[in-house]
Amino acid sequence: MRAQKVRILFFLFLLPLAYCLSPSSVEAGEAGLPTVRFVQSGRTASSWPLFVGEEKRFFQKHGIYLEEIIVRGGTNTTRAVLSNTIPIGRINPDYVIDAMEKGAKVKIISGAMERIPYDVVARPEIKSGADLKGKTVGVDSLTGGTTLMLREVFEKAYKLSEKDYKLLVVGTSPDRYAALKGGSVQVTFMGPPFNLRARQEGFTKLTTFHEHLGPIQFVVQFGNEDYIKSNRAQVVGFIKGMAEATRWLYEPKNKEETLAIYMKILKSPREAAEADYRFMIEEFKPFPVDGAVNKQAIEKTFDLREKAGRYEGKKAPSYLHYVDTTLVDEAKKQLGWK
Repeated sequence: MRAQKVRILFFLFLLPLAYCLSPSSVEAGEAGLPTVRFVQSGRTASSWPLFVGEEKRFFQKHGIYLEEIIVRGGTNTTRAVLSNTIPIGRINPDYVIDAMEKGAKVKIISGAMERIPYDVVARPEIKSGADLKGKTVGVDSLTGGTTLMLREVFEKAYKLSEKDYKLLVVGTSPDRYAALKGGSVQVTFMGPPFNLRARQEGFTKLTTFHEHLGPIQFVVQFGNEDYIKSNRAQVVGFIKGMAEATRWLYEPKNKEETLAIYMKILKSPREAAEADYRFMIEEFKPFPVDGAVNKQAIEKTFDLREKAGRYEGKKAPSYLHYVDTTLVDEAKKQLGWK
């Protein structure tokens, strides 16, 4: 990657030590630009706008040097931002909402994906939803947002209750793909490129999340409130960089360069990159072009939380309690966008 440094940290307690040993912001980034540390749990096609922002230097254009850090697992990614060790990141909004409802000082700052590109994929011997009873399903957590979505899909598509199958926590999409191939789970859910790869290898695509859920806030960017207050200009600069990168990504004239970025970052063959481009960029279009949190999508997130009993029979609170909408508004104003 051109200037950005990617660090992969597997244990959260190593983070402070890692930064003590790391170069200064000027050495790690670019002289004169403040470094903004950004965390996510892995690198897949869902981070395509981020890759574009890095490679096309949209973040530098808006006054920051972005240092991307990988911390495995949604819980650890969230903790990194809660502690302000890494002040901003991207994750499923349920992690952020849960943390805020326990008193954490974090806020959702922008939307990242407002549609979920997951397929439900099963081993070849499973041909329909009727075959899922008694089977083991690979998930990333027992109670997280994607698990709530999965339960809703199984109920709507196949009339299955949570008693009809078993859940096994195996990790993120690459881990779930490996667990499906290895046979430790019989069914799971995956996004690009792993869902496309699994189908090519003979695994069964049963259904899609989007078919049964519609728009839903799958991923958000979020930040530590103390950091947002003291570094507002940098946070707005990050949002502007992401928004411009997303619009650039959707421009058909940029297709060849977009594919080159994908292949470089994800070490992917062109065939896989083209398949993901066709699905994610030309057809599905899950990335918001202005960085805003989609009202319909985030309200669906809260509908599922309410259905899962998170609010003890009460109506779910307004999403506006959890989202700082002023940051995207400021970014759009500075960009001259309506």
